[in-house]
Amino acid sequence: MVEFGPGQDKLKMPLTTIMGRIIISPVSTINYLFNTEYYQWMAQHETELKNIDNMNWWRAQKNERERNMPSHPNRSPYHIPSRILDIREDLMLTQLNYLFGEHEWKRNRYSNDRDCRHCGVHMQEVSEYIRKIVTTVDDLFSFQDNDKEDFESALQQALDFYEDDYSELIKEKARLNLPEYGQRTMFGNKYGWCPVCWEDVIYPQLGWDDRLE
Repeated sequence: MVEFGPGQDKLKMPLTTIMGRIIISPVSTINYLFNTEYYQWMAQHETELKNIDNMNWWRAQKNERERNMPSHPNRSPYHIPSRILDIREDLMLTQLNYLFGEHEWKRNRYSNDRDCRHCGVHMQEVSEYIRKIVTTVDDLFSFQDNDKEDFESALQQALDFYEDDYSELIKEKARLNLPEYGQRTMFGNKYGWCPVCWEDVIYPQLGWDDRLE
């Protein structure tokens, strides 16, 4: 259980009431072995789970020392201390354990030499595809001499050049990390899922379940 401190919500209704009101959809999770312990855990962490996406809420959980830290080039006004981010991550990892079974989610978290837990794509191949697209775009486009329209043209040329070299699955799973005008996004697995499966399938299952209202 994540110990958050003062203000943490407690169980607000008898567990039997929660169990009587819950409706389970057969497509809502991968692991259907929901149990009373999971519902009780959710109820105890209602506030945190309802704010899992609300980074302003997590930022507001700074203690007095963290709020009064001196300014630093690496610490913007939007900075969230690692202590708080660790609490949020522990909450997510606990929920992953309930949904998908106990697992060492952080193991090999920075290695892409693995298959996505959901779609099976080999993430190193996705990373290689993205790297080639980025390199080709950089060869075709210069921020000093070109504008945004030129960038879009360069990106399309790069995509067309490698169109037949990679499977549709690899190209689809690269879409969240393709280069954008003035921006690069590093590709990396999310606790064993590719970024697309994490964003589209797994992450939406985390947080508060409105069926407990």
